[in-house]
Amino acid sequence: MYNYFNDEFIEEIRVNNDIVDVVSEYVHLEKKGRYYFGLCPFHNEKTPSFSVTPALQIFNCFGCNKGGNVIHFIMNIENLDFAEAVKFLADRAGIRLPDEKNVNDEEYKLKKDILDINRTVAHYFYDNLMSSRGVKGQEYLRNRGIHPATLRKFGLGYSLPEGNNIFGLFVDKGFSYKAIISSGLVIKSKSGEYFDRFKNRLMFPIFDVRGNVIGFGGRTLDGSLPKYINSPETLVYNKGKHLYALNFAKSIRKKNLIVVEGYMDVITLHQNGIINSVAPLGTALTENQGRLLKKYAEEVIISFDADTAGQAAAIRGLDLLAGIGCTVKVLSIPDGKDPDDFVRKNGADEFRKLIDGSRNLVEYKIGCLKNRIDTSTTEGKLKFVKKAAEIISRLDSRVDVEVYVKKFSEQYGISVEAFYSEVLRSVQPGKNIKEVKFYNEKKHNDVNAASGKKVGNIDLKANYSELLLFAILCIDNNAYKLIKDKIGVADFSAENKPIAEIVFNRLQSNYGIVSAELLNIMEAEKAGEFARILEQECNFDDSRKAAIDVVNKIFITKLENRKREILEMLKNKENMQNLQTSELLKELNELVVVIKKHSEY
Repeated sequence: MYNYFNDEFIEEIRVNNDIVDVVSEYVHLEKKGRYYFGLCPFHNEKTPSFSVTPALQIFNCFGCNKGGNVIHFIMNIENLDFAEAVKFLADRAGIRLPDEKNVNDEEYKLKKDILDINRTVAHYFYDNLMSSRGVKGQEYLRNRGIHPATLRKFGLGYSLPEGNNIFGLFVDKGFSYKAIISSGLVIKSKSGEYFDRFKNRLMFPIFDVRGNVIGFGGRTLDGSLPKYINSPETLVYNKGKHLYALNFAKSIRKKNLIVVEGYMDVITLHQNGIINSVAPLGTALTENQGRLLKKYAEEVIISFDADTAGQAAAIRGLDLLAGIGCTVKVLSIPDGKDPDDFVRKNGADEFRKLIDGSRNLVEYKIGCLKNRIDTSTTEGKLKFVKKAAEIISRLDSRVDVEVYVKKFSEQYGISVEAFYSEVLRSVQPGKNIKEVKFYNEKKHNDVNAASGKKVGNIDLKANYSELLLFAILCIDNNAYKLIKDKIGVADFSAENKPIAEIVFNRLQSNYGIVSAELLNIMEAEKAGEFARILEQECNFDDSRKAAIDVVNKIFITKLENRKREILEMLKNKENMQNLQTSELLKELNELVVVIKKHSEY
């Protein structure tokens, strides 16, 4: 399946091809709640049974059982094999293919060396911070209320003030001069000397979604400017394609992600239990970051500074996210505070109230208008109505337009007729306010007695149980901690052992894994079944309890299979000796006891 492609390249291709965008080029999709539905392109049907789940980046057809991620969709729709589908999507995303004849090409090796360098220096910075030389960093973090456990979680560190320490460290570790310079951590002067990019700074390692250290941010501790600097772009780090702390936030099963401005905002929120928070890397939100957010959340909440620049950044971010299909809101913090200041002063519960009170795109834009325009004068009121009408006229939904027209008419003392007339006048030439249909969100139940799908009540086939466990672990990586001592790779069926090995190795190494990524290694038929399980059967109130239940069911299934084998052998015992029969009966009795014990669990 892999041919000459490595895992990281395949995942890069998948992430850069949003499944809704790709499928929409072949199928007319309509959004219904969290899902998109359309007529299946793989079999004839009159009622849509084909669905796409953006949050999981999967498709699934209830009619023909095809399913998987974007690669499987292209394989099916274009009649391509795996390698051809990857090439197809790479070309679509404008990503260069590796050399077909040489997997370990120079660039691939250089990327690996840079990641190794980053990991090495992250440990070095951390050790500096924890040593007597890191007192300034320790004091800063203590004053900001950062706990030791949070410090360790984010791998914070300290770069020494001398500025010529890490080059020798890298040379001693055997890294090439090219890799050292390419990492961006060491700068070569015109005179040929090597010096550190970061010195006397609190260091923030930047991780990708898989947990690799791809770069660093550094905050000054001596008042020098700029206050923050980031690693330059390298073969492994592109600031517009990553989000700070997404490696942690993606594993928390929340419907929304909160985008804040700075490293300390994120760290303080995470320390206070608001783990679904991330930050752009010293830049305005990009389309690539927007697609990452869309991949992991149904709703994106932006919390930027309340000053004019902050408002402008929030609006640009909102427009960008809305343009790629995200549901977006803005969280406003009183008195112009940032999340770090607000939470330290008021507590996490008060910040959660601000989250609940977040405003959507239209409300936020009109609120900003109201703050800028004096509506107490006739001239100001007319200007406000015209600008507000322009904002509302851009909505695609006629129903939404009517709701907002009514709401803001009442709020600002304008007749509905006059406001609606102004909205219609503001519609851009060639654009109509569209009628839309509303649907009840499709509900998925994990109970289906007819097909034996409810965990803990009825028997499940081994393959199904194992795939269900993989799905739970992908959705909630932390569930692994509860089952790691209860089941190992050897306990899985032969066909699923390779998958189990990848999942367990990734989780043991704290790299994490997502479901769409796991689909990369599955053949089409298994991918379809896995996609169906993800979409229809993972609505657990407690995914960690569900993981334990499924592990228990896997063992029961194995025991039941062995029990059937013994019964079959005893039916045909003509060629067996009495001793063999006695041993089998003894094993059978033991199995019955153990199965009963597990079933009562």
